[in-house]
Amino acid sequence: MPALQVRDFPDDLYEQLKTYAASQHRSVAQQTIVAVEQMLAHQDASHFWDGERLYRAVRPRPLDFDTEAQRAARIEKRKALFEEIKKLPKVEMTADDIVSIIHEGREERSRTILEACGFYEEAGRMREAL
Repeated sequence: MPALQVRDFPDDLYEQLKTYAASQHRSVAQQTIVAVEQMLAHQDASHFWDGERLYRAVRPRPLDFDTEAQRAARIEKRKALFEEIKKLPKVEMTADDIVSIIHEGREERSRTILEACGFYEEAGRMREAL
């Protein structure tokens, strides 16, 4: 029977293993075999050690895909939508146009907030004073 030697095994981990093995009425060697058997029984599962305990990582469930007919219908719907988008008129914009639209949107947002708070008239008078 092959022997297993682990170099640089942490002392505190060995003490925990020894204590746990005693609580299960096993030797350290027997407990190590049981632990490895349990880990390998779930070969498809990922395991990780946090320094104190061995955990089996939960794998995400696979996505639930539609039937082929539903998938084909969704693809056709998407193609039709892209065709409608292609029919829309093209808009040519420069960077200055985009910046102007952003500034207008910010001013509109600020006005809406100030009006909701009852400060819009005051803000207008303050701007005129400057």
